Amino acid sequence: MASSKTFVLAACFTGLFSAAEGNSAFRGNSAAFLSNVGRLSYDELKAAVMDEVMAALGSDNRLTQQRLESIEQSLRPTFMAMPKNEFGNLDHASARYVMHRLFVQRHAMFIKGLEPGGGSWSDGNASASDVLQDRVPDMVQSMFEDRLKGRGLGMHELAVLAATYEHLIHDEAVKRLEASFVALEQPLDRKLNEFQANDLIDTYMMVYIHGKNISDMTRAEVVAQKSQVSSYPGWQATQKFTRQVQSSVVASKASDADFANGELSFQGLAAVVEEIGERYGRWQDAECRDLKTSLLKFENGGTGRVMLKDFYSAGLNGMWQFSETVEYLQELGALDESTDQPAVLIPNYVNAHSNCLASSSLYSVCCIDECEALLGHLETKIAEPEASSNRILELVSQLPSATVVAPRAIPTDLKQRLEEIASHHNGTVPLHGRLFAQWLHHAYPRECSYPHVSGSTNPKTSYEWAETRSVSATSAEMQAVVDRYKDHQTQPATLPWTHHEELIAKTPKPNKSQSSSWLRSIVFVMAAVSACAAFGNSAAASLSGLRGDADKTLLPTYARKQHAC
Repeated sequence: MASSKTFVLAACFTGLFSAAEGNSAFRGNSAAFLSNVGRLSYDELKAAVMDEVMAALGSDNRLTQQRLESIEQSLRPTFMAMPKNEFGNLDHASARYVMHRLFVQRHAMFIKGLEPGGGSWSDGNASASDVLQDRVPDMVQSMFEDRLKGRGLGMHELAVLAATYEHLIHDEAVKRLEASFVALEQPLDRKLNEFQANDLIDTYMMVYIHGKNISDMTRAEVVAQKSQVSSYPGWQATQKFTRQVQSSVVASKASDADFANGELSFQGLAAVVEEIGERYGRWQDAECRDLKTSLLKFENGGTGRVMLKDFYSAGLNGMWQFSETVEYLQELGALDESTDQPAVLIPNYVNAHSNCLASSSLYSVCCIDECEALLGHLETKIAEPEASSNRILELVSQLPSATVVAPRAIPTDLKQRLEEIASHHNGTVPLHGRLFAQWLHHAYPRECSYPHVSGSTNPKTSYEWAETRSVSATSAEMQAVVDRYKDHQTQPATLPWTHHEELIAKTPKPNKSQSSSWLRSIVFVMAAVSACAAFGNSAAASLSGLRGDADKTLLPTYARKQHAC
């Protein structure tokens, strides 16, 4: 029911933003509130809005004031540095980009429908509302679309949308836990001892990571599957991680009834798996750093590249991860063929879809892009969509990475490249375009991926690729590549540079009236939330019926991560 209420709230929030400024009917204390709106501060207005939100959602919602403030804090540096439309908001391409980066930063999650998948961020057929497709009524998604095509989304509205996504993720986790209880023939109303709780968590993680669909399996079959999974690399480390999370949650909630006397209720276990979801992305990223370290052992002269012959040679000599076919590497965007010897791009390979682990109907857990932190630092310092080349050079010269020491002197050729970008854009460098991303790849070749021209790659998870073609090359195919290039002398590579630009959004001229837009937005929010509180319960029941089969396929599909099972 809480999930359905979330959908109603999303509908209200999004519907109001495309409404005209006309007459409205207010209920409860909203009319009195609005009569005093001119005397309240912005923070007081937002607090009043959240009071209405909490009343509409109920006590079990995920959309709390504290959570929204946390999301806004994470959003702020990127939002401030993004080009805005004439209303001071983000258009559909920018909103999609910012939401993608938010979930990568907070959870190491690639939300399906947000990231471009080899295409352009400004693809007119995609938007930040795509995530809601088939999970909420068409009406709700249409309202998001109307808002995005109209005034765009502000930071608080983006935070509400992000919190709605997180609520959907939470609901999915609860359903996955329910399936685990059913598979092990455990009643949902029974309290579990430590051994039983561990058994449930292990079953949940098997479903979460390896995509085992247990809805039609017997208990004996589930036990057999868990025995098989326990032999996979990384499983013991995963168990250790989940036990640590479970212990910390139990310790923090020892006085709660759901954790009393060392026994956990279903609600208690739900809190544990929620916390596992919060922490899992960053925990599993340690494997990604290990993968990068392994690749760097074969790097070609500080270029962020491993010659394909060396990559396959390592694969033939025990490093089983390094075995993707040439065709798959090309489609992932992980193969540099700009010289006479193909090479694997280290950051592109590490951040590739092939290295995503847990995968659900909503998201995949992937490696954290190290370039995010570097770009985020620049966004925080600049706080504008564009900057002069001198300002960027000043900041980058003082900005270290995992493999680049600072302070450092920026090479002359890098300075010239940056000045070329500024010249191309009438004197300033846009922070969110392909040319600057390419410049960051040159400045940090081991951390920042090479940005391919949109449409030139078609990244898929290894599971998706394996539906029609082989993911891994045979030993004979790898040896053939090694033999073909073994007599070629490896020369210090010149990193490729193409002059093709792609901007996520252009910077429009500011609107003189945008300084007062926040007040109008809050007034409309109050109108919508008041309406939500009035019809939320009955609409939630209707939405549950409208959702139909949308929630029936919730178990994740294992993406067969290359660096761990």
